[in-house]
Amino acid sequence: MVTEPRLHSSPPAQPLFARLSWLGIFLLLLLAGQGCGSNQADRAFEMGLEAVHTHDYDLAIAEFSETIRLKPDFVDAYSNRGLAYHSKGDYDKAIADYSEAIRLKPDSVNAYIDRGHAYDHKGDYDRVIADFNEVIRLDPNQAMAYIDRGNAYNRKGDHDRAIADYSKAIPLNLDYAYICEENRAYAYSQKGNYNKAIAGYNEAIRLNPKHVLAYNNLAWLLAVCPDANVRNGEQAVKYAKKACDLSKWKIPVYFSTLAAAYAEAEDFDNAVKWENKYLGSDYLKSNPSNDTPDKARQRLDLYEQKKPYHEEKS
Repeated sequence: MVTEPRLHSSPPAQPLFARLSWLGIFLLLLLAGQGCGSNQADRAFEMGLEAVHTHDYDLAIAEFSETIRLKPDFVDAYSNRGLAYHSKGDYDKAIADYSEAIRLKPDSVNAYIDRGHAYDHKGDYDRVIADFNEVIRLDPNQAMAYIDRGNAYNRKGDHDRAIADYSKAIPLNLDYAYICEENRAYAYSQKGNYNKAIAGYNEAIRLNPKHVLAYNNLAWLLAVCPDANVRNGEQAVKYAKKACDLSKWKIPVYFSTLAAAYAEAEDFDNAVKWENKYLGSDYLKSNPSNDTPDKARQRLDLYEQKKPYHEEKS
């Protein structure tokens, strides 16, 4: 894949996920706060929630800080200030607040989840795994915890444990089965079990015909797989176009997948065209830890020489 790895996860790290929306958090905690009385700490807390709802995270941080000054053991104020820091990309301060919430309330499942996501942003996958171990201990039936821990194992290169976690998640919540199939397929592809990977991506698509990542990742595998017997340029172009269509042609990284697919199909003019569109976008600047401009230019050089790009066996 162009990005390494492109896995489906849970919030708040990316708002693509399976827990409460900000509005849901706001309403839930606002209702919880109504029983606390109308003192200054509670008012500051409610104002912080309103600021979160409007995405004014600086104001939210200020209001939650005031709540904590007035009421130092207010667990939800630490958790929500952590979420505000998290949304601003200040993961160290978010982790500090989540940790304080855990100290005050050791069975706070959501604080462990959110801290795990913050560690994931920092690339500290051992701590991600440790936090989701704790989530699973506290709530063994939480499917998304297995998925998030599986993603951390995948990113560490421990694909067998990742596969085991995705497999455990499926019977816990069938609504997430398509996510598990897609992420498990990625793990199989990294192990060189390409037939199982293809089957997994196809199953994810069957379960959710609008799931963009499965189309994109299947296209990438069919375009650049180290095994020539697996590659299929025509099918890769079909799936890459579907990913672009479903995303309304607004996600530049999918352009690079389409370019690789065209190259495998020996349509090098289109391969050059779409890799150039990818390089001309802001994606590489905003995602520096994934693909790099140098790698993209190396692929472009191959296409200009009328050569496809293929990954090497790991």
